[in-house]
Amino acid sequence: MKRLINLALLITFQFCYLEWPPNNAMFIFEGEIEIFSKTENWFSNFTHPIILIGFLTQIVLLLGAVIPNFNKKLNTLAVLLLGILVLFFFFIGIMALNYKIALSTLPYLVLMLLYFIKYRKL
Repeated sequence: MKRLINLALLITFQFCYLEWPPNNAMFIFEGEIEIFSKTENWFSNFTHPIILIGFLTQIVLLLGAVIPNFNKKLNTLAVLLLGILVLFFFFIGIMALNYKIALSTLPYLVLMLLYFIKYRKL
């Protein structure tokens, strides 16, 4: 079950929606495709802390979904760090009165809550 929740958390994070002026918008997976497709600045793309933390936590979630006896504390840390990032997106959506951003984060936040309710013991 934990492996399934990890996979669901990874997928729902990919569909968090971002929007910024003037007329720019994309889902997380579109941003990741753009980051990986720009090979001339490939290394500098990963030096930004938000991108680096997001990328590393996604790798940990993927490893937690694939490896049967993955480190529970590391997995929980990844869920928590990615959850902080998603909460940041959620509050930006609320403050900007942008319902698309706020609603796109809710699936991840609900699954994160389910994860912590079900696996709260470290």
